[in-house]
Amino acid sequence: MTEKEAQEAKRHKRVDRLKKGIMGLFVFAVLAPIVLTVVFMLRINSLENRLRDVTGNLEKLQAEEQKSAVEAYVSALGNPSGQEGASGQGATAGQEDARGQEDASDEEDVPVRKVYLTFDDGPSSNTDNILDILDTYGVKATFFVTGKEGAKAEASYRRIVEEGHTLGMHSYTHDYSVIYASEEAFMEDMEKLQRYLYDVTGVQSTYIRFPGGSSNKVSDVDMRLLITDVHEAGMEYFDWNVSSQDASSKPLTKEEILDNCLNSIERFQNCIILMHDAGSKDSTVEALPELIEHIQAMEHTELLPITEDTVPVWHIKMTQETED
Repeated sequence: MTEKEAQEAKRHKRVDRLKKGIMGLFVFAVLAPIVLTVVFMLRINSLENRLRDVTGNLEKLQAEEQKSAVEAYVSALGNPSGQEGASGQGATAGQEDARGQEDASDEEDVPVRKVYLTFDDGPSSNTDNILDILDTYGVKATFFVTGKEGAKAEASYRRIVEEGHTLGMHSYTHDYSVIYASEEAFMEDMEKLQRYLYDVTGVQSTYIRFPGGSSNKVSDVDMRLLITDVHEAGMEYFDWNVSSQDASSKPLTKEEILDNCLNSIERFQNCIILMHDAGSKDSTVEALPELIEHIQAMEHTELLPITEDTVPVWHIKMTQETED
């Protein structure tokens, strides 16, 4: 091979390497965005799964709190001796002489059963639907609301009041880590909601429902102290003795919600039903007409809103020594 041919061969090799380099860069430029997109999508999917897990765990925790509260209440019904209740805070719950917890079998003392429909967590996109149904059946209910700002929320607060329902309080933030951090934090949050509702509706609400109920297991503060604070502020709290279980992490059907309510109502002469006013609770809205019809068909039964004459249901009954 001549020198000229050798140089030509080297040139061809350089050209081939250059072509391969250019081709490699081209392939990289094409594939890199695709690979990055796939990785990004997988990452998003992973984050969405984590978010669903966190949301599911939170809803499960709320459902378990409600379940434990009802179980503690029902268990206490069989504890007439006045021993310490299941809350473990030196409180007794559900004694035969406890306020609002008379068994329906004692009809000779209380001939009329009083039933209170209560809705927590609103206002929401379902509030108007609930109010429309209540209006259709001529029923008044109680809404334990949270602090939500904006024209739509304010319109819902006003409609609740204008249509004769009771406007109760369920905390401004509904953030357990905030409201249950201390006595001061709880009362500041509740009084903030009280002022806000007064500014919007002109109503000074004094009825509250503790998030998770008075027997919740998440408060960093002894609930007896918060109960005392609430009473000293001129407020009254209301737990429940019938739960629709609609806060379960697993969405319930209309039929399941009806069964949860109707299987328990006749056990009590003073019956406070827990339901939720939330955009995700369509089954609750669907069950409401039939629930009202069943209750209205019961003999010696009234559907009422909570008022100052309502006998509260308490999961924790303060002892005389504690209140002193």
